[in-house]
Amino acid sequence: MSFNLYLVRHGETYLNKYARMQGWSNAPLTDKGISDGYAAGERLSNIRFDAAYSSDLQRAIHTAEYILSRNTQSGDLMAPTQMSQFREEFFGFYEGLPSAQSAEQISHALGLEGIASYADLMSKLTQDDAMDAISKADPTGDAEDAATFWARAENGLDELRRNTRDGQNILLVAHGTVIRNLVYKYDSHETAKEKPENGGVTVWEVSDDGMKLKAYNDTTTNW
Repeated sequence: MSFNLYLVRHGETYLNKYARMQGWSNAPLTDKGISDGYAAGERLSNIRFDAAYSSDLQRAIHTAEYILSRNTQSGDLMAPTQMSQFREEFFGFYEGLPSAQSAEQISHALGLEGIASYADLMSKLTQDDAMDAISKADPTGDAEDAATFWARAENGLDELRRNTRDGQNILLVAHGTVIRNLVYKYDSHETAKEKPENGGVTVWEVSDDGMKLKAYNDTTTNW
C-alpha cells in the first residue's frame, strides 16, 4: 500500500514576520500568510484530495481551509481533520522569544561558538540534535526532546496509514520544523538544511515500509 502525501507549511504568521520562536503558540496569519495559503491552493487546485488533515494549531487549520477553498477536484472537502500529532515542535521556555536571542542562549549552554542566529544553530546540528539541545538548554524543562517529538509524529503517520487506501492523495498542513524533521529522517540531513517556505509544498510517497521524498519546498509547480 502506498499513497501520496502533499505536506504544506502554513502561511506566514506575525511571529514568523518578527523572527520569533513559534512552536505551540497561536499567532494569526499575516496578510501575506493568507496569500500564502491561497497561492498553495491555486498550485494544488487540480489534485483530487481524498482527505485533508492539519495540525490542531490555528495557523495550520486556516491555511488548509484556504488551500481547499481553491481546490476544484475534491468535492465538498472544505475543512481539515485536526491532528495534534503534527503540531510544531514545542520550544518550552523559548516560545515567543526572538529566534536570534534563543539561538545564542542555546548555543552558550552547549558551548558552541560563532552562533549569531537560529539558522547558524541549525547549520551546526542535525534536526534531532537541535531538538535535544533546546530541551537541554530550557531552564523550565518543558521543551520537547527528539524522542518526545518522534513518539507523537510517528503516531500521526501510523494513523494516516490506517485511514488511507492505496493510491489516494492526502493533504496535510503542518509546520516548518515538522517538515524538516521528516525530511531529515526519511531523506537526508543535507536536504533538511533548507528551510521550508511558508506555503511551500513537499510531496511524499508513503508506504507501509517508509517514505520517499518526491518534491521538497516547492513554491512554483502547478500540480
